[in-house]
Amino acid sequence: MKKLVLFTLILLCAFTFDSTAQRKRKRTATSQGNFVLRLGMGYNSDRNSNDFTDTETSMNAFKFNPTLTYMVIDNLEVGVNFGVNNYNNENTRSVSPLNRVNTNGTDISFGLFAQKYFPLNNWFAFYTSANLGLVTGSYESDSTFSGTTYPVLAGSGEKNGVMGGLNFGFGFTPYNAFAIWSDFAGINVMNVKNNPDGASNTRTETSTNFGVMGSGNTPINLGVAWYFGRGLWRK
Repeated sequence: MKKLVLFTLILLCAFTFDSTAQRKRKRTATSQGNFVLRLGMGYNSDRNSNDFTDTETSMNAFKFNPTLTYMVIDNLEVGVNFGVNNYNNENTRSVSPLNRVNTNGTDISFGLFAQKYFPLNNWFAFYTSANLGLVTGSYESDSTFSGTTYPVLAGSGEKNGVMGGLNFGFGFTPYNAFAIWSDFAGINVMNVKNNPDGASNTRTETSTNFGVMGSGNTPINLGVAWYFGRGLWRK
């Protein structure tokens, strides 16, 4: 009888331990069935000087990219993303007659998004994210001759096309339903048809940015994420 009681207690303890472990597993941020709302922002500033031609080129870009996803399986989320990229490019030459050419533009993108986590422990994880979608935008350019600004012929217009990217990053989860993340490297490709105002032709342009975040045309990208699922926000 004592052996039966002891055996029953062992089974009960094992079942309780297993149930507790399952509940803890279901409450993790990257478990299957959770929704994820992510807000990300990126900024990049780059300046180059050429003493031989007396020219200086500067670029400033700001990007805002929220996403909404669903954890289809543990550590893999799939959903949609939206992006706004505002940029300014300036080319300055100290030699007459051309002093400066300035371009301002905004690109808007929408598409599919997926992210795969590689957890290190309960707080830290590496990840790989991919996006693919449509992009549309407009831009305007002007030039300055001896202090007077003029619009550039065919220097403004619209562009439409497709874009995609593959980025690598690092995340920190201080709370089981909240995370801070940052991309540290990636590659992004954009193929668009450019329709300049005042020009009879439409040209196709392809751009590829690859490198460590914050270098060249690749912006530093930081953000926060909220995870919504059963039990995640319980104390």
